[in-house]
Amino acid sequence: MRVMAVATAALLTSGCIVVSLQPAYNDESIAFEEALIGQWENVEDRTSATIDRAEWRAYKIVYTERSTTLAFHGNLTRIGETLFLDLTQVRGIDEGPYLIPVHGIYRIELEGDTLCASALDYQWFTRAMARKRIVSLMPAFDGRRNIALSAATGPLRGWLARAPAEVYTAPMTFTRKQ
Repeated sequence: MRVMAVATAALLTSGCIVVSLQPAYNDESIAFEEALIGQWENVEDRTSATIDRAEWRAYKIVYTERSTTLAFHGNLTRIGETLFLDLTQVRGIDEGPYLIPVHGIYRIELEGDTLCASALDYQWFTRAMARKRIVSLMPAFDGRRNIALSAATGPLRGWLARAPAEVYTAPMTFTRKQ
């Protein structure tokens, strides 16, 4: 999951990522794939992810990149034939009303012991915003130059259903640890 490594690096620095203020799933569309549960690694990028079952058809994901470890809550959703993993960062305490959890959206492919994940591509979204091609997603730059999509879940899902392949970064590939 090189993509997750890039997103994590962006979270830890002032790098630029694409996030959504609303989830890519709703109660009716949450999916659960038992095959996601396990320990995954990308030896080349020296990253790993442990995916465990959480409450109510959700996942607890612990992602490690060298000496940095982050915890995420994940919900899987299917849009057409495509699976998406919606991640929010786990917080230990209520940080108050002025911190809004954002959603990282990853298109995933799971085949046997191989898991590929592709994030939303920042460069593609930057160009699309300049050309006013994604107005329906209500995108905006935040103070760190991240792109925040503020469309409601329904329109976001509709857009993802017909999004071109160029919208996603190159996949990051993990293999199941044996």
